Amino acid sequence: MVAAGAMRIAMHRRRVLGMIGSSALLGCVSAGASVTADVPPAPASRRRLEVGGAILEVRSTGVEQLPMPMLATWVGDAATMIAAYYGGRLPVPGLEITLVAAAGSRVGFGQHQDGRWIRVRYGRRATAETFVDDWVMVHEMLHATFPGLPEGHRWMQEGLSTYLEPIVRARAGATTDAEVWRRWTASMQHGRPSAGDRGLDHTHSWGRTYWGGTLFWLMVDVRLREATAGARSIRDVVTQIAARGGNGRVEWTTAQVIDEADRATGTTVMAQTYAELALAPGDVDLDALWHRLGVHRAGDHVRLDDDAPQAELRRAITRS
Repeated sequence: MVAAGAMRIAMHRRRVLGMIGSSALLGCVSAGASVTADVPPAPASRRRLEVGGAILEVRSTGVEQLPMPMLATWVGDAATMIAAYYGGRLPVPGLEITLVAAAGSRVGFGQHQDGRWIRVRYGRRATAETFVDDWVMVHEMLHATFPGLPEGHRWMQEGLSTYLEPIVRARAGATTDAEVWRRWTASMQHGRPSAGDRGLDHTHSWGRTYWGGTLFWLMVDVRLREATAGARSIRDVVTQIAARGGNGRVEWTTAQVIDEADRATGTTVMAQTYAELALAPGDVDLDALWHRLGVHRAGDHVRLDDDAPQAELRRAITRS
């Protein structure tokens, strides 16, 4: 994995576009990346990696492919970060990962399906630094670590990957705490309910699916840490679900997820937050939340206040 000290910590502001119909097929895209049709394929190159007990079959296709060692490092680094978050193991037996060379210099559209397949476009002018700064590969791999849910609950899947991705990367030194909170304060308001909203389970707009789901998991994480004096967090939830065999290869009900979450944490935080934000159009006072966490935004920058009432909780989110 690339050493943290050698990384240039920078993130391109990106937004997720579109919504794919199948609950088993989840995808995201970074702004500015090419999403044109595939170019005629060239002979594919392949590499097998083993990370955290999982076998990753990496395949590159398209014309003017980048060198496989560079691509394998990108995939391997993402998997290593996630395995570290899960205690050293990837909670999926293996993945087939297809990397498609396309126009441009950025990482583009990514898709995950069934805890088995990931497909991501990359610009053939991308550099090693591009892949260090990338979030798409981590986002898609995280989908493989969480069970499939019924279509109306897709917000929970997308929200979890969107929430955990910067946390996983921050813990590994691939982004900064300030950048995590900058991204969240820039976009989290898109997840709040508007007039006519009926809760996350019943309102499936882009903002509610991606950022409403992210806001849900943020509130679960904050409330768990508050209720347990920092002893429990989202990490306990997802590792418990993984230990029960809950990854992208199986289908669960949302009730199963809630039961396992509350069992893992010895609380009813998940059930209560679900009732408030998913079954009803509950809202969150984000200004008050940012204030008590010590996150102050000025333009496109944030300042983190370590004297804020819940500064310790804020630090713990990206470090533990």
